[in-house]
Amino acid sequence: MAFVLVPTAHADDGAASPVQTTYLEVMLNGVTTGAVARFAENGGALSTPIEELGELGLRADPALAGPNGMVPLDRLPGVTYRYEPGMQRVYLNVEDSQRLPAQLGTRGRVRPPVTHGYGFVLNYEAYAQPDTGNELGLYTEQRFFHPGGVFSNTGVSTFYNGNNRYLRLDTSWSHADPTGLQSIQIGDAITGALPWSRPVRIGGIQIRRNFGLRPDLITYPLPALGGSAAVPGAVDLYINNVRQYTGQVPSGPFVINNAPALSGAGQATIVVRDALGRDVSTTVPLYIDSRLLAKGLFDYSFEAGFARTSYGIDSFRYDTAPAASGSVRYGLSDAITLEGHGEASRGVGIAGAGVLFKLPLTGVLNLSTSTSASGGQQLGLGYQWRTPAFSIDVQGTRAFGDYKDLAASTGAPMPSALYRGTVSVPLGRSGNVAASYVNLSDPIYGAARIGSLAWTAQLGRRAAFTASTYRDFAAGSSYGVSLSLTFLIDNATTASSTVGREGGNPTMIGAVSHTVPYEGGWGWQVGGQRGGDMWRGFAQTNLRGRYGEAYAAVQDLQGRVTTAFGASGSLVAMDGTVMAGRRIDQSFALVSTGGVPDLPVLVENRRIGTTDGGGHFLVPNLLPYDANRIEIDALNLPINTRLSSTRLSIAPALQSGAVAAFSIQSFRGGQVVLTDAAGAPLTAGTAVLHVESGDRTVVGYDGLAFFESLRDDNTFRADPEQGPCTARLRYAASSDPLPRLGPIACVGSPP
Repeated sequence: MAFVLVPTAHADDGAASPVQTTYLEVMLNGVTTGAVARFAENGGALSTPIEELGELGLRADPALAGPNGMVPLDRLPGVTYRYEPGMQRVYLNVEDSQRLPAQLGTRGRVRPPVTHGYGFVLNYEAYAQPDTGNELGLYTEQRFFHPGGVFSNTGVSTFYNGNNRYLRLDTSWSHADPTGLQSIQIGDAITGALPWSRPVRIGGIQIRRNFGLRPDLITYPLPALGGSAAVPGAVDLYINNVRQYTGQVPSGPFVINNAPALSGAGQATIVVRDALGRDVSTTVPLYIDSRLLAKGLFDYSFEAGFARTSYGIDSFRYDTAPAASGSVRYGLSDAITLEGHGEASRGVGIAGAGVLFKLPLTGVLNLSTSTSASGGQQLGLGYQWRTPAFSIDVQGTRAFGDYKDLAASTGAPMPSALYRGTVSVPLGRSGNVAASYVNLSDPIYGAARIGSLAWTAQLGRRAAFTASTYRDFAAGSSYGVSLSLTFLIDNATTASSTVGREGGNPTMIGAVSHTVPYEGGWGWQVGGQRGGDMWRGFAQTNLRGRYGEAYAAVQDLQGRVTTAFGASGSLVAMDGTVMAGRRIDQSFALVSTGGVPDLPVLVENRRIGTTDGGGHFLVPNLLPYDANRIEIDALNLPINTRLSSTRLSIAPALQSGAVAAFSIQSFRGGQVVLTDAAGAPLTAGTAVLHVESGDRTVVGYDGLAFFESLRDDNTFRADPEQGPCTARLRYAASSDPLPRLGPIACVGSPP
């Protein structure tokens, strides 16, 4: 490649050398960058636009640029250069402090677009206990979803001895904006709260930040792990001796943007390996706490309406006084998170603030204070530190004076004090000892001061042992001790037994259970319990299928035998059909194969069922706003089938569904044997046109040509060496999806 110097129309000083523009290959610390950059040359001195420096990975202060936006290279700190006009090349020697680090890792994955849908879902859960007066309960949820939002209503119907009643629980319409990370809910909602405040149910409007709309977003601070490589090579990242990332690194500084799988304290080791196999390792300490917000993140929840009272008892009972509530959190830095909370209603006013502060390598300290308009205050203090060898979590809140919040006005009195602490120490590689203490002063339940101690140990690969004891120091006779053994019989069957003492009486519990496969099948559990003068035996069987789940149970309580039956599932109206399926609590997809039945459906490579007679299958429990891979097994399709794709990526909205439509088309195809007028196969490679469809192909060996769009009457035009010819074929029905047709003679000239 040749480079030329282009004189400009001006000179810097009007004296000798004119300023010339040149494009040079850039060598950085002796290694080619593969880039060609624009420079201005004046008497051997070079300058370049500030944006070119950024593309080359160099830091540059905008104040160094002149009026024309050019930065002289000799003004850059930590940078020296050598210009070779004959080679049209510039050699830059740059200190690591002046280079932008290369970004490595997987944190910035592309967010999938939301797959919207329209439909209606009816969830139900029924319960019957015929031995107690024909008692029947039915929970239902009606949910209509569309791209603009979700309308939902829940309630419980009870039928008992002729006393029939329907109780409404929650009714709301919600809209989520994944771009702005914001949700709006109108109707019944639960107010946002902080660890030192209490949520309440409210009827009105709620506007809140919803980080759940971005599954790829990590909200807590993560360390920027990096280093420097003298030459290009490989880099590995180990978190607590477990490799979390491996990749290639260029020369110079780098940062690994890979979220470590860690909570609490640990250490990261970065190993850089050059082309000669030499290793350079660096170890740095880490501390990660998901309660903190990353620097600059803002979390909030604001509500206004009327506080709900008698929830679960009355369908429409709200306080007559309007109420408002708000909670905010802000990441001031990676080490400091600020919090604020406020409430207001008739006779209620709360204003408070809190802070979480990450101490240098020794855990997180949290403080809070709030004041009530009724003349009371609340203080909170806590500390949490987690390491591989030791963990401690101590939290306490104390109310002074007449402290009253919205929850107290709805019938939940404020505890005057709550203190809790937990200390945990691992024993070996498969054991743990934990001690905890809770001190609660409640105006309804009174005082409780409970201390507990537990030891857990893994015995081999199939057994686990737990020993625990507790005592309520506020009630001298309240104590307990237990020993438990759990044994895994196989991947789905577990046996457990517990012996102990509760309040001075011996207790014994034994059970064996078999879990229900997720894709469907049977499960069961049997067990017995004895403590003091009470004994109980029970057995239950569960069935999970494509149309829902059901169970039947029998219990013998000291000679009194009772039975219970239950079922849960859903009805979905979508894509022009109504289907029964399992209960749908979150997001789902409706697989549609255009009427093709009995096709296996797989989710993340796991088979979960087959399409029904109409070519549909309901896939529950998908991750909202995230890519869910849904596939069909094409090996079950007939050979004369055309399929656009066997795999789709579906990202449904929260509490909504999306159609996973697979385009499957059958075609009428066959192998046609073409001969000349003498009956000899046409020469291989001869071009053939199917007139009715316009499809073109070439003749293979033995005169065979394949066509996939045959009609009842077919015309073929070929161009062999002996001259153009025409052949005609009447298609006859066959049990073979791809029959062999002919031979047919190709004769004469086409009309």
